[in-house]
Amino acid sequence: MENLVNKILLLLFILFSVITFSQETYLWKVASKNGKHISYFFGTMHMAGETFYNQYPVIDHSLKASDMVITESEIKKDQVIEEFNSRPDSNDLESELSAEDYARLQNVFKKSGINLKKLRRDEIVKMMQLRIWKSVCDGTDKYMLDGYIQKMGEENGKKLMYLETSKMQQDYLDQAKGPKFKSGTAVIKGTLNRFEKAMASNDKKCKGMQNDYLQLKDKYIFDKSCESLSKGDQIIVTERNGKWMEVLPDLIEENNIFLAVGLGHFSYTCGLIEKFKNLGYSVEPVPMKL
Repeated sequence: MENLVNKILLLLFILFSVITFSQETYLWKVASKNGKHISYFFGTMHMAGETFYNQYPVIDHSLKASDMVITESEIKKDQVIEEFNSRPDSNDLESELSAEDYARLQNVFKKSGINLKKLRRDEIVKMMQLRIWKSVCDGTDKYMLDGYIQKMGEENGKKLMYLETSKMQQDYLDQAKGPKFKSGTAVIKGTLNRFEKAMASNDKKCKGMQNDYLQLKDKYIFDKSCESLSKGDQIIVTERNGKWMEVLPDLIEENNIFLAVGLGHFSYTCGLIEKFKNLGYSVEPVPMKL
């Protein structure tokens, strides 16, 4: 009887270890069906940076063991600024905000190299939110995580590939939010207030989902149907994953790839992890804490 109890306890310990472990890594190993190639899938949070990458050497080892680095889209700051500045004026905030509030907003973007009038309202909000997050979570980083992975791939002589163009990404976002999506002036002013408060505050404690990611606390949801997602999330996750699956299996059979995409693309039944498992691939989590 005691032996049986010990076996049950051991089984429960192993099961608990697997569950806990699967929630403490964003790196997965995928073996090709022909047995010739090993690839790695890494789930990113776009707002993290090089500090996170360098904190876990196994990420770098996996990238260097690959011959191709694949990311969602190419990220080059100079190109982004050039694209923004080549647009026609995209907002009329100067006429809708008070002179004081518009001057405050200009002050936020004065060192960015981007003409404020060229930015859409949702982009203004996103950029301020990013600055808020960086001010409390990783203020020393020079790169966003996806951009840093591209840099490391280039420096290590890896072939670089992108699943989408920046225009394709923006089209998906526009579809997900609806063609008439706009941030109202109340949202702009609210975010501006939070931005100024964050910049002036001495409280630099990272919180929320960003902190969960940095602490390896993000959890996967593998058994939930993608039909439960909102219409917008189905466009952002389900539709894009489907497009990517049209090319990724063939690439894995011919190359050792390092794939870096947003961690949200790994969860749910339409996530890349479950999709590859359903195709008969061996997919295993790789511990990041060594």
